[in-house]
Amino acid sequence: IDVEVAIETVIDGIAVRGRIAAVFGRADGGVTVVDWKTGGGARTSDPLQLALYRLAWAELSGLEPEQVDAAFYDVLARRLVRPGALPSIADLCQAVATLRGAS
Repeated sequence: IDVEVAIETVIDGIAVRGRIAAVFGRADGGVTVVDWKTGGGARTSDPLQLALYRLAWAELSGLEPEQVDAAFYDVLARRLVRPGALPSIADLCQAVATLRGAS
């Protein structure tokens, strides 16, 4: 559907920006947001990143967050890596609060 999409969303009053590598349509009308990992780090990448991308794409496209899933693509291994359940909006807010406390 799209590639290299600049996104911005607000989590607990903080603007978060990023770039979604690719968005693929699904047969059920939803989409899968994918982030390429070229260094083989897909297995250790943070699912918070995908949760942010998922929320941002849902807001940008008008889809419900439940219609958007997300995965990392490990380029070296040539495989899609889907973390378990993605963090919730509450989890994202907690992560932002933690970052606020660290600054």
